[in-house]
Amino acid sequence: MKARWLRASARLEAATGYPGWALVGVVGGLVVMGVAMVGLYWDLAWHVDFGRDTETFTWPHVLVVVGQLALVGVAIVTVACATAEDAPVRLRLWGLRIPWSALLLVAFRLGGSVVFALDDLWHRAYGLDVTLWSPTHLMLLAGGALSSVAIWLMLVEARPSPGPKAWGRAIQVVAWASVLVGLSTAQGEFDFGVPLARTLALPVLLAAGAGLVLVAARVALGPGGALRVVAVFVVLRVAVALLVGLGLGHSAPSLPLYLAPAAVVELAALMVGTRQRLRFAVWAGVAVGTVGLVGEWAWASTVNGHHLAAAGWPLALALAVAAGVGGSVLGAGLALVVPGGTPVRPAALVGAGLALAAALAVPLPSQVGDVDAVLGLEPGGDRRRLTVELTPPDAAEGADIFDVVAVQGGGRVVTGLQPDGPGRFVSTGAVPVSGSWKTVVRLHRADQVLAAPVHLPADPTIEAPAVPAVPQRRAPFVDAGDLLLREVHDGPPATGRVILGVLALVLAVWLVLLVRAARGLGVAASDVASGADQGSADQGSMV
Repeated sequence: MKARWLRASARLEAATGYPGWALVGVVGGLVVMGVAMVGLYWDLAWHVDFGRDTETFTWPHVLVVVGQLALVGVAIVTVACATAEDAPVRLRLWGLRIPWSALLLVAFRLGGSVVFALDDLWHRAYGLDVTLWSPTHLMLLAGGALSSVAIWLMLVEARPSPGPKAWGRAIQVVAWASVLVGLSTAQGEFDFGVPLARTLALPVLLAAGAGLVLVAARVALGPGGALRVVAVFVVLRVAVALLVGLGLGHSAPSLPLYLAPAAVVELAALMVGTRQRLRFAVWAGVAVGTVGLVGEWAWASTVNGHHLAAAGWPLALALAVAAGVGGSVLGAGLALVVPGGTPVRPAALVGAGLALAAALAVPLPSQVGDVDAVLGLEPGGDRRRLTVELTPPDAAEGADIFDVVAVQGGGRVVTGLQPDGPGRFVSTGAVPVSGSWKTVVRLHRADQVLAAPVHLPADPTIEAPAVPAVPQRRAPFVDAGDLLLREVHDGPPATGRVILGVLALVLAVWLVLLVRAARGLGVAASDVASGADQGSADQGSMV
């Protein structure tokens, strides 16, 4: 059996440049991560279209859980193959050869299992939230993104010599695109057009993800690496959108393009090189948070309908630069496993992490403003045109979002509002006002995320009364989550503190293991590179 595997491994290495044990882990990991990604976007689309799940083991949940747990199986098989090949990895235990990357996969998945249990506890204490941005949901996304990083580190740990061949280089690009897909899932509510956060958060997320992944990918893959990663990312996300939208018949997500950020990262590499990695990261981060963001926003506003008021742009650019530089410096730090450049010092990494955390924290708090509306519905059937009269009349001036959105009635409907006099607006189309549709007028402005109800169904399970569609109603604007997340309720504060504490502990363990693995692999990379001519600093390192 061992001899048969060694022959198969030799053929795989001849085709790709990578040993068989690494290919088993990387390809297997990418496949099961792809399954989990489909399950995640299917689940998001289900919640947008239908609301709460009627049972625990839905098909989307099964795909997510199977895809994530299968990574443990992938790690076990990888260890078995590495042991059979006597792979030159540094961890040895009971005769087993354990790649650091396989250990990371197990740690991230075991931590993910803890987070799953905490997610159930969170729901029991505070209701079945159908938002992506609960603490436990965000931690599950973080575990998925870190698992993608571990899959790339498996390629690094394999140390192909003299280097990967064409197929091996293609696998590297797909691995980095998988990391970008993992980070982009945090934008899911924006992609589906139903954000419950301030629009200001989106530029920060775009700059942070682009800086972290594309800077690291440019160092690892060499010239054109950032652009190639973005090309594969777009293919993957378009495939998911088509599967969810056309194949499964749900609302399809839009996607970020990342083309402008990738272009400016490549330009920064041409201008300052990549050998001095901190300098490259800072230049690239500033470019991503300014020119890259403006280019990305042109796509987001034209194709995806995202809008940020002119008054919000100075703060958005400042936060995007902080997030872009912070993410880029962390990406350059992750690239310490790639030989051929000066590593980023720990103090710079700590500063980058703090800058990124601050940029992400600023858009989170939202307030409730003093706005009322008289909502009028024309006579008709299940869909009717709507008029909105605001008090004060200028309440929507400078708003990021002011429209009518309907969800959870079997789809998603977004309808604009046209001015029809001072403080008076008319919907550009008919809106759903019956059945299980939750239909509200949205008003996102500055630090306020508001909504007023047009129609809400009764929900006996949570003892929520109906808000029927009536010819005319005066309604105050309230926090949008109070209407679109009626399942959420107050619970014991101590439970929340315990859950947040455990989540922080899990995240700390993940990061410590990632840093330890990166340092170990970075030392190995230095050993491989010592005495070798690394060539031009801008040629990148195909590891």
